[in-house]
Amino acid sequence: MDQADNEMTGRDVHADEDASERVQAFQQLLTENSNLELTDATAIICGINEAEFRVYLTVLDHPHCSIAEIADALDRDSSTVGKQLKPLLELEFVERYPRTVDNGGIKYLYKAQSLPETKQWF
Repeated sequence: MDQADNEMTGRDVHADEDASERVQAFQQLLTENSNLELTDATAIICGINEAEFRVYLTVLDHPHCSIAEIADALDRDSSTVGKQLKPLLELEFVERYPRTVDNGGIKYLYKAQSLPETKQWF
């Protein structure tokens, strides 16, 4: 596919190359280690690191939680958790939705895609 085709389809050549490299690395790991952990697989295939995957698992265990609640559960700073949620939101492993709070403001809560859905995504 050439540059003009990429511009027409909106595809990013670099993203395709990165995905291909991740698949090759994953296949190599499977060859070397048949007991590959899910965290390793997500890191390779999706580009999600272990800390981000732990955020996903925390949200999975605590549906409808806030960033502050995730941070408390993981003993991390809220700003760090917010950064670690970004790739999870982009991949749709986690969804964010607003809730109105008593003072009229909005609080965002998070819900994770089920583990079987995530495994099927792979």
